[in-house]
Amino acid sequence: MQPGNTPLVEFRNLAPDGTKLFAKLEWYNPTGSIKDRPAWYMFHDAKEAGLLPDGKPIVEATSGNTGIGLARVALINKHPAIICLPKNSTNERKQLLRAYGAQLVEVDGGPNDAIAHAKELVAAGEGHMLYQYGNPQNPAAHEFGTSLEIARDWPLETPPGHLFCAYGTGGTITGNSRGMKRAFPSIKVHSVEEYMDDPIGGMRSQEDPFQPPVADLSLVDARWQVRKDSAIKMVEEIMTHEGYFAGTSSGAIIKAAQDALNQHGGTAVALLPDAGWKYLSGAPWV
Repeated sequence: MQPGNTPLVEFRNLAPDGTKLFAKLEWYNPTGSIKDRPAWYMFHDAKEAGLLPDGKPIVEATSGNTGIGLARVALINKHPAIICLPKNSTNERKQLLRAYGAQLVEVDGGPNDAIAHAKELVAAGEGHMLYQYGNPQNPAAHEFGTSLEIARDWPLETPPGHLFCAYGTGGTITGNSRGMKRAFPSIKVHSVEEYMDDPIGGMRSQEDPFQPPVADLSLVDARWQVRKDSAIKMVEEIMTHEGYFAGTSSGAIIKAAQDALNQHGGTAVALLPDAGWKYLSGAPWV
């Protein structure tokens, strides 16, 4: 099953007065996150290019979701998967990776340390790295997938004024910016980011010393940084007022969207990367 065609729903109860807020629920993808999209694109592009002969292992660095998406695609296409991820990734992500047959390499530190370790494995001949941080198929999955679905499913006669995406690998915000600005030329793109001293899984700050090569931040019109406790509080608000159990980065995105709509008004689309099921072993649920 190819990822995509996730629902676009209106958050009527969380939109500030006089505004409209729509959310694209990416946890309806096969392994429960937006990262299924680039995983599919990158894998099949590598197969077509002859970079992944039958049985060759995939090596990838991930904070969790891309690795899970790649482990799924690798399993159904009979490729081993070696996934490097930070030790502090949630237990649920590790369990899903193992369930999909991946070999886990848990790395001290954060995502940048996982990248360095994965590159060492590839240099030692352990497999082929799809390298989501620099692979053009990462943003392509959104430019020619996610954004086209939003334009197709947009329910209002007036175009959306704002797009909110988390900044992580840069693929989601870059690809969707390209596609949405083509469909809706006046739209403003908002990058939602963590603080360097207060990380949120799957997110990145523009202050990070490593900026993914795939990211084109010239497409971004505004930037919002969100504290983790604010993101978690918004997760609870989403559950209470809209009935969806969103992940932490999704909470950060809705928090930023609310703040922007309070300031500027209008209509907005928020891309919500995943649900909360992979975070139940952490705060505030334990």
